[in-house]
Amino acid sequence: MDLYRFEVSSNGNVIPVIIAAENDEAAFRLVEVELEKYFLSLPEIDDISLYEKKKIRRGNGFVLYGQETILTGS
Repeated sequence: MDLYRFEVSSNGNVIPVIIAAENDEAAFRLVEVELEKYFLSLPEIDDISLYEKKKIRRGNGFVLYGQETILTGS
């Protein structure tokens, strides 16, 4: 299994999406599934780009710099 980091372009915005999947085809499919769950309806997608891919093993992860946080505005 691999951990995928995608960047999705939608209406001038870049949306980072992290997916765990068995292969590239499943990962790209899951990007749209996760976007639809987050936004309740699928936004207009201009581009889906695979940014990083790593084997899932103990100690792997990605850094998302300057992104949405639950602490903003507190």
